Amino acid sequence: MSRLLLITLLSVLVLKGMGQKSPQINLSDEGGHALIKGASGFNVRIADKVWSYTHPDFIAAVDSMKPGWLRYFSGTMGDAFNAATGLYDYDYAWQFDHQKQYLNGYAFTHVKGPHTVADLYQVLGRVGGKLVVTINGFTETPEIAAELARFCKNNHIEVEAWQFCNEPYFYVPNRDRYWWNDGADYAAKMKPFADSIRAVFPDAKLALNFTWDGIWGFMREIHSYQEEEGRYWNVFSKHSYAPHIGGRESAESAYRRGNTKLIQATSLKAMKQIEDFTWEGVPLMVTEFGTWNRALSRIYSAVYNAEYTLRQLEHENAFLIGSHEISNKAHPAKGWNDEVLEAFRSGKELNTDSLRTGIRFSDEGKAIYLVHQATNQSDFTFKSETINGPMVPGMKGAEEKGWYARGFKGVGAYDYLVICNRSGETISPAISYNGKPLDGTLEGMHIFNEDGKGRASEIMSFTSRAADFQVKPYSVTFVKWAKEQEIVPTQTRIFSKSIAEDGAELKWWKLENVKGYQLKVTSKNGTDVLEVGADVTNYQLEGLQPGERYEVSVSGFNDRGEGKSSTPVSFVMAEPASPAIFKTARRYQTVTLMWRSVPDANGYYVYQKDTNGNLEVHDAGNVFGYRVENLTYDQPYEFWVRAYNGFGEGEPSSQVVITCKEELPIPPRNISAKETRGGVELCWLVQDTINPDVKYKVFRGASPYNLKPIANDIVGDAYLDENQDTEEVYYSVKAYNLAGETNFFASTATVIRSDELLKLEVASIEREGEEFKVKVSFQNFPTDGDVYFGVAISNVSYLNVEERTYFTEQISDNSYMVSIPAKDLRGNDKYAVKALIMTNGAPKYSEPPHRNISND
Repeated sequence: MSRLLLITLLSVLVLKGMGQKSPQINLSDEGGHALIKGASGFNVRIADKVWSYTHPDFIAAVDSMKPGWLRYFSGTMGDAFNAATGLYDYDYAWQFDHQKQYLNGYAFTHVKGPHTVADLYQVLGRVGGKLVVTINGFTETPEIAAELARFCKNNHIEVEAWQFCNEPYFYVPNRDRYWWNDGADYAAKMKPFADSIRAVFPDAKLALNFTWDGIWGFMREIHSYQEEEGRYWNVFSKHSYAPHIGGRESAESAYRRGNTKLIQATSLKAMKQIEDFTWEGVPLMVTEFGTWNRALSRIYSAVYNAEYTLRQLEHENAFLIGSHEISNKAHPAKGWNDEVLEAFRSGKELNTDSLRTGIRFSDEGKAIYLVHQATNQSDFTFKSETINGPMVPGMKGAEEKGWYARGFKGVGAYDYLVICNRSGETISPAISYNGKPLDGTLEGMHIFNEDGKGRASEIMSFTSRAADFQVKPYSVTFVKWAKEQEIVPTQTRIFSKSIAEDGAELKWWKLENVKGYQLKVTSKNGTDVLEVGADVTNYQLEGLQPGERYEVSVSGFNDRGEGKSSTPVSFVMAEPASPAIFKTARRYQTVTLMWRSVPDANGYYVYQKDTNGNLEVHDAGNVFGYRVENLTYDQPYEFWVRAYNGFGEGEPSSQVVITCKEELPIPPRNISAKETRGGVELCWLVQDTINPDVKYKVFRGASPYNLKPIANDIVGDAYLDENQDTEEVYYSVKAYNLAGETNFFASTATVIRSDELLKLEVASIEREGEEFKVKVSFQNFPTDGDVYFGVAISNVSYLNVEERTYFTEQISDNSYMVSIPAKDLRGNDKYAVKALIMTNGAPKYSEPPHRNISND
């Protein structure tokens, strides 16, 4: 008997034990709640694939999947990404211990061209999709974040939410990384980023990235900042891989785990835990989720992805729910990766947009496609109850509900229902709406697998009388039915504006259920109203007067009336203003320029002139940064930037003169600052073993992004600041030599304060046979009462923040010994070891840096 057949039989036996009561789906307006139209979307991770935002197959994938939103710039790959240029930067990559992926991203984007927020927004506009921006708070600065926000404003790019950093909880001392000491330090360091965005968009939705499911330490620390300093964010965000397990497990075990963890991660209890550390009704944004468990079958993972989305949307405070990730759901059928990397190595140009890949839809992609048929055309979810029906086995002998349904009120001609079945049973539910049986014909699509093994079927269409409707085993099913009457169109959005010499071209979201669109064009002479047909979603305004300012909005209309007008866009029919260069960087034979963007620009030209008067002009496109390549060492170059549109070029920026130097040093990384008896001890990792006479400068300040030099001529990897300032708790380091100074600060360290009274540290670790013996020393802790002495270990070779604790009763004077079985360590992974004393339920840990153990 196969393992998955056994799972199916377990589901059947559980259902028979219930007496097979008739399953029901009850939908009602009362008890339902509003949603963001297009609440379901995706993370995007295509930097190291042949796809870019301009690749026709990526555009086709987005067109097919119809996400409600996409995230820029997504995932761990965003940590070394330059939002100004749309490229990767060597100096950014060198700040991390895992550099290979970023150097790979450098190669891919060098060949493909930049991944720009303007290009992604155009792709989203085709499907009425929204934009979430994840700010790179690791290697970029509040100034760059402000200019990204300014660029969005100047280009009428609406951002639904700004999230600060991707998975910051993995960059803490516990993992031998010192980007922030804890969640409170992360919150403090993101405050200047928030201020810079709010200076451009005062009403911006801002989100800290709090946690993975059920791991609350980092989140508690953010909460402590909120309690002491107040909060500046107004959205909660997290990632979720609830069925994930570090090791291997059987299919049966994974099935049980998935059934339990899916419900736990989306439950009212989970939301209550979030609200306990934030506030009641906090908007919930999930920017990544998935199963991340290889033992789960493809069909199960597909059902899980769909059901997770639906269950999260049950919460009234659900905001945006996004799975990982679109090119995992609709991915290139042919990769071309080798060809791209070879072009980088050989220095040959390669038009990657011409390398057609085709598209292959994963089972998870098919499932989310069905969800998007509902969520991308709805702004309200009914109260949705599933009664009776199959139960399935869960963890620790539990029985869990095996199916789930959620109904949606459409913004067009239809209402919708999506049903997920994780059992091996066919379900024949009676469907009611507002207390009455749903009548008439259902049009639908589904994927399924009769025995739960392997892949899902292709997406199949069907029609059914509501009374005869059935849900197949291991399936995701989408159905729709016609509304009784037409409704007023929803709001559209202008997503593109391009100025020509005699007019302006506008593009806007296509709406369902419209007879046409009205364009309201306002100038000093009043407002003109133009009407176009339902199939028109772009329009060239002509006859506009030079020098005049115009404001345009668009609305859809039908027989029920006119919808809400779009947010207006305004522009002046003239050459754009002059940009201003605010940051430059040089590395090898390249120069990177970043500038402050201006309104009404279609793009920017970068001018380059050498000392012989040779002039080159680079069309940078619509960006606020550009990397100039193939320069000559020791040759001074002048650079300036001009914005352009259909009227021509605006005035030039001020000029900058830059000379590339071959021996410019490589920056240090992983700066730490710990309070000692003699002052503040700084440590860093030296990476430059190539360039001559490299020394280091130390910087200090009261703000993490406003530092001043306090010491130079340092050789080596450490410095003791004996003249510490209690207000100036932030430090960073730069490398320099005769060729110059590194372009950017290394990560900014916050002083780790020592407790003047309580002392706790790991004194020694010895391997004795199949155990690690950890000796801990302590001072000024009570030794009787509700006190427990031990250590905590966490795997820092792996993406998790879970701890395992070990306690002992072997207390002697001011020390104790704890044994850790070597078998508890996975493979040759590295584990951080922290001393831990629990007093009255409250933990006290030893201070970083922490000791490490490994079976290697």
